[in-house]
Amino acid sequence: MRKKFKIMYPRRYDPDPTLSGKQYKGKGMVVMNSEGVFFEVTFDGFYTHIQKLSEVLPKYDVCWKN
Repeated sequence: MRKKFKIMYPRRYDPDPTLSGKQYKGKGMVVMNSEGVFFEVTFDGFYTHIQKLSEVLPKYDVCWKN
């Protein structure tokens, strides 16, 4: 079953207060594996880069869509 979600900056986001509570727009696509771990996948020509979202964005909130 496919679950839809949005990644949001936390309400108290210290590095840049203007982003507090806004949706995260990264360089790539955010995906979740079957164990609930979020990753950011970026495509660069022929290469695919996969990073844990916690390495890119240390604090984030997840808003689930119905």
